[in-house]
Amino acid sequence: MPDIALICTAGFADVLTLARQNRADPYALHVQASPWPQLLPAAWRIEARGRIDAAGAEAEPLDMAGVLDALAALPRPPTGIAICLLFAHRNPAHEQALAQRIAQLWPDLPVACSHAVLAQDGEYERTLATVQALGLQAPAAPPAPAPDDGLPQQLEALADRMQQRLVAGAVSSVVREAMDCAAAIFLPDGRLVAQARTLPLLLGSLSPAVAGLLALYPAETMAEGDGYLLNDPWHGGTHLPDLTLVRPVCVAGRTVALVACVLHHQDVGGITPGSVPTHATSIQQEGLRIPPTPLVRAGAVDAALLRLLRANSRMPDNLEGDLAAQWTCLAQGAAELAALWQRTPEAAAQCRDALAASEAAARAALAAAPDGDYRFEDALDGDGVSANPVRVAVCIRKRGDRAELDLSGCADQTQGPVNAARGAVQAAVAYFARMLAPQAAPNDGSLAPLTLVTRPGSIADPAFPAAVNARTNLVKLLANALLGAWAQALPARMPAPNAAEAVVLSLGGTRPDGTPWLLTEIIASAAGGAPTGRGGSGVSTDVGNARSTPAEAIEAQAPLRVERVALRAGSGGAGRHRGGDGVVRVYRLLHGSGSISYRGERHGIAPQGAAGGLPGACAAARIERADGSVEHLPAKARAQWQAGDRLVVETAGGGGWGPPAPEATA
Repeated sequence: MPDIALICTAGFADVLTLARQNRADPYALHVQASPWPQLLPAAWRIEARGRIDAAGAEAEPLDMAGVLDALAALPRPPTGIAICLLFAHRNPAHEQALAQRIAQLWPDLPVACSHAVLAQDGEYERTLATVQALGLQAPAAPPAPAPDDGLPQQLEALADRMQQRLVAGAVSSVVREAMDCAAAIFLPDGRLVAQARTLPLLLGSLSPAVAGLLALYPAETMAEGDGYLLNDPWHGGTHLPDLTLVRPVCVAGRTVALVACVLHHQDVGGITPGSVPTHATSIQQEGLRIPPTPLVRAGAVDAALLRLLRANSRMPDNLEGDLAAQWTCLAQGAAELAALWQRTPEAAAQCRDALAASEAAARAALAAAPDGDYRFEDALDGDGVSANPVRVAVCIRKRGDRAELDLSGCADQTQGPVNAARGAVQAAVAYFARMLAPQAAPNDGSLAPLTLVTRPGSIADPAFPAAVNARTNLVKLLANALLGAWAQALPARMPAPNAAEAVVLSLGGTRPDGTPWLLTEIIASAAGGAPTGRGGSGVSTDVGNARSTPAEAIEAQAPLRVERVALRAGSGGAGRHRGGDGVVRVYRLLHGSGSISYRGERHGIAPQGAAGGLPGACAAARIERADGSVEHLPAKARAQWQAGDRLVVETAGGGGWGPPAPEATA
């Protein structure tokens, strides 16, 4: 392995380890640790002070002497140097100056500059390409078994192409960068038969949304070119920014399938920018609620309805642009699927066979586990209005090849917005179902052996008009609780709980020219340790799988400086196999004033360990004011900040697995 030294912008030494926080297999039971800390140890990562900004101007001069001193202190002479500084592709002056000085001191040493290797935004992608140009490669993942080209695989590939089209056409960075969206294919009866490999939180909630639509608009009443919109949590939606769009696929005048996609919109109204008010006490405060409604008829958008949607958004152009991306995604999917159906007369029967095969696989997995009642309890850090813990309790009653997932022990619905409608809760159930038989096609067949029990009026089945915008972490805790309960049935196989935190951060304000800006970011935490190894750090887990937004993308669209994106070292729980570490992200507001909507978790209730492993560290967030004062934020918070203030977000670590060695707990 070559001894490569990486010179990166100060605060970004962990860029390769953190990658984009998503994972290739959304249903992998255990997220493994990154190989990069071993391939490129901390001693070989040099942080250079100095910044180029998004406009290509020098915001801070390069500390050449500090870099040279660090190079001289390396454990041994490097075989190559990768120089990867923020925005170098927009102004390569700092990279060029370093390369020239290094060439003078070590004329035979290979040097690769990121601006010359990959001239595009995205610090992770550019850094990866640059170290690879010098011969440093992460080990390739074991090749997956070659899939056959049967109809289920063709449908999954088609759903992936829909997803790619959706991301490519989106306007908002939370979709283009974070991929907070999902696409899937359904039979006319509402059963999901294929989905993109993306975000389980949204994929698992598409089936309830389609069911809510079909209850009002049966498939046989739909026509070619129609499109139906909804976001209402009491008609299958999740929370109001997630707009679901559904289109029939028609062959010879008959609906043979449905294509659907859901996308997190930047703003749909409500009392705070971003439509995720942490202090909301009713759905009416969260934005515009849309029951299943025709948006498109015979390919023509309802102009009056579109005007209504635009009028209720602080970012109307973003909303219209993202809706257009959804429609383009569905148009592509419908055209491809209609053609596939026409050349495959037995397509419907093959879909039913695939559903039956997934059901059989899930039943076999259940039958192989011992019968019993398996319980797990956890809690949310308050509801955004009160700091009192909110109980999360599950019981899996497994008998033979069936299981009842009982969530009736969860707390009564809260005044604040941490409730999750049944459509949102279904994402945790679907994740558990597909985890049972990950080798089977990811369709609704795996749900057949499971019965969901909820208690009306609880956080997992709230009554109208409950506030629900902060449902993400409840769904994550439910998914982890189901895995934690199932670990009692299969203790030698199941990992420790994940950190079960996904920070949803909405930042907004006004630029000096008076134009508004709004940014939504999703920040991951960590995976639990497992019988097979340490948990992954800074990775999106369980029902989450959104990508992180690159610092370069953030600074290009908002008056922010991202000062640090790093591992939160030591935050993973100790154990025979440690939990993964959370992350630290630091933002500085450069101009004017702005608003912060922070939806986090795990500030007071730590992620649990398993099999004798210790809990992960709790999360934290704070505002470091320009005047030197510090404001610590609760798990759900809204705040104002001024130019010069810094927002620091520290996410939780995963639980450890197995008893730690004595020295690890000393």
